[in-house]
Amino acid sequence: MASDGERSDYEDEKSPQRKVEVIPDAVDHFLGTLMDAIKSRNIVEINRLYETDFNKLTSQYYERKKWPSAQAVGDAIGHSEQLFLILYKELAYRHMFARLASSVTFDDRVSSWKNYMQLLDLMILQLSEGEELCVALPAQWLWDVLDEFIYHYQTYYTHCQKAAKMQKDKEINELRENPGVFDTTKVLMYLHQLVRYSRIEEWLKNPNEGKGGAFTDESTRLIGYFALVQLLRMHSLLGDYRLAMETIENIDFNSEVPLFYRTPACHVTVYYYMGFAYMMMRRYVDASRTFQDILAFLSKMSAVNKLSYQFDTMLKKEDQMYVLLLICNTLCPQQLDESLEKPIREKHADKQSRLQESEGAFEDLFSYACPKFVSASMPDLDNLENFNANEAHSRQLRLFLQEVKQQQALPTIGSYMKLYTSLQTSKLAQLCEMDEEGLRDQLMCVTHKTRQLVHQKEGRPLDGTLQPCGEVEFYLDGDM
Repeated sequence: MASDGERSDYEDEKSPQRKVEVIPDAVDHFLGTLMDAIKSRNIVEINRLYETDFNKLTSQYYERKKWPSAQAVGDAIGHSEQLFLILYKELAYRHMFARLASSVTFDDRVSSWKNYMQLLDLMILQLSEGEELCVALPAQWLWDVLDEFIYHYQTYYTHCQKAAKMQKDKEINELRENPGVFDTTKVLMYLHQLVRYSRIEEWLKNPNEGKGGAFTDESTRLIGYFALVQLLRMHSLLGDYRLAMETIENIDFNSEVPLFYRTPACHVTVYYYMGFAYMMMRRYVDASRTFQDILAFLSKMSAVNKLSYQFDTMLKKEDQMYVLLLICNTLCPQQLDESLEKPIREKHADKQSRLQESEGAFEDLFSYACPKFVSASMPDLDNLENFNANEAHSRQLRLFLQEVKQQQALPTIGSYMKLYTSLQTSKLAQLCEMDEEGLRDQLMCVTHKTRQLVHQKEGRPLDGTLQPCGEVEFYLDGDM
């Protein structure tokens, strides 16, 4: 448990040693206005306050320091406003983790987890009883709540890995005393319950036949939908790509205006993790198409709030997707969208060259562009002698590089095949500088590796037909 001297600033317990905080008039007015808008369920006003005023006040007063403590805000607006204080703490913790990451303490992590539990438990309770959500929030805020929830889970996992690696008594004891904080099973349970009780999958299958939940309340519909997307993300972080894709089998990709268009960050998240899952499942054509679709969309989009903490994250994701696209295109060359040729030529030409020249480039660029993988369980604190803090990343990297290694000879074999309409295997083996038996093994590998499941723009994301996807098609007839 947190000690009195180290308690998070956003815990509600009163302390006789608490410093008196002065809240600027502009911030006090913002808090009062936001509380009134939340109470009256005025989503347009909440959105303005959230997207514009909060970010402006952050830049003006809290660029390099924390927002006021929950206790100080409670003193100002009333401690009976529990729902508002939970939402305020969600904002304050998000600011802390995004802008003041070096000052985040273990007690902040624990308190953030407790606050998320309060908020999500309340939502799930109301949804399970058939009620509408107690709070109506704009799409962007609802997305940010769940997106940050998973981000805090990731950062807590990273903290645990570092603590286990350093083996400092204080940090190890903190982990022992708080075993359930951001537990993987609990995090998944919250997301699954939001999906289940919001009835979002029923709505996605048939939005016109049903009552209650996602059918009648937009906030319920959005929180369930965003929970589905975060499940895609979670299963990808855990390395289960098939299950990740199964979670979005009902997503409205073929709708005229899919729900993920409501927030650019959601749109990017869907396509980044879907494209990455395709890549790890050796479906390079689908992965390439997925990355091209979102990158072409982003190249034409300008309506992004540059004050939002999401802006820098989206820029990095965009850069990572260009790298993943180049990796896919190196492993399985495809015609790229014309609108992407200029940014690739101007910003990524060096990466493209490295991928074609060096196997080591695959490792470096994969490590840069991949998600920050996690293990399903926390470290065994009683057995840290052979602990590997990078085990989750190393496992996925090893699987990927194994695939790359198996395809090393494919470009060379393909380049010679382009020169001939028919060719003896002995001649091809001589050109490739390998023995005939080894060449036959490689030709079987080419036959296998250049056949992929390819999605046909309809059906579930995992659906597809097996197609040859190499630059050269061939068959063996005796020694020809």
